[in-house]
Formats: sequence, C-alpha cells, structure tokens
Amino acid sequence: MKIELSPPMKRVMTSDLMQRIERTLEEFPELRSYTLKVGLVMHSDVHGNADSRNKVIRLNTRAKSGTTYFTIAHELTHLLQRPGLGIVPYGEIQCDIYTLARSSLFTDDMPTYLPGLSCKKREWIHHATAIREMCIEAIEVRKVRRTYIAWLSRAIDEYFSRRHPPS
Repeated sequence: MKIELSPPMKRVMTSDLMQRIERTLEEFPELRSYTLKVGLVMHSDVHGNADSRNKVIRLNTRAKSGTTYFTIAHELTHLLQRPGLGIVPYGEIQCDIYTLARSSLFTDDMPTYLPGLSCKKREWIHHATAIREMCIEAIEVRKVRRTYIAWLSRAIDEYFSRRHPPS
C-alpha cells in the first residue's frame, strides 16, 4: 500500500509513527490496493478522524497517550465502513468492536466508544484480552442476531460485575 503524507504531517512525522502506521496497515489486507493519505488532526480534542470516501486518516500527534496502534487501526477501520468499502458495519461502537477483534496488536489503548467499559485507562491492559475476545464473539453473534452490540454490552457488564461485585 502506498502512503501519502499531507504537508503538515510530513513536518511532524517520526520514524516511530511511520513504523506504527506501516505495521498497522499489515493487519488491513483489504486496503492494499489503495493509496492511504495520512494527515494531521487540527483539533486537539480528538485522537483521529477518517474520510472513508477518499481513503484519508488524520492523526493527532499531540495526544498525551501518543498515537497508539489502536488509534491508527480505529481510523483505518473507518475506511472499511460506508461510504468507503462498506465491509464493516457503520458507527463508532461498531468501529471499536471490529478494531479490537482484528488484532491483539490493537489492545495497546482503551477504546473510546465501547459500551460498558468500567475501568480506568491505566487498568485497561488487565482487561484488554478478555474484552477483545468478547468483541470477536460479538461479531459471531451478529451473524445470527443483529442485537450484537446489546449482547456485547451485557457481556462486558457481567465481566466487570464478576471482577468488582457491587457492595
């Protein structure tokens, strides 16, 4: 896959960030025949955004947590949603589910939109594998029930209630 950087992104690109983008792209074979345009987020309150029609992702290199594999993958997953390739269901929650399910590499940061996550960001790493497995299972549930997000939300709630029962 060819990567084109916007002029502002060219000015702030580091070898570490380019390596992260390239490594993340290895997990997205559906995008290999396209040119990915990578730009810079202009608003500091978001980690990234995507324009699926034009195969553009924008990343916030000023984010406190850095530009994680999860953030890059989340934005690439948007390219798989409509109006892009349309192979992943549309929506932010759906994007988090499909991003986590795609690769364990993407558990390096806590998702923003996944329902029911009742842990702090610094605790995420202790729950990431279990939540990822639930996301994989939710995608299987979706094949027979369109209420897979509600199913996942209940599964996450049950997981955390078993770990931290109410007093």
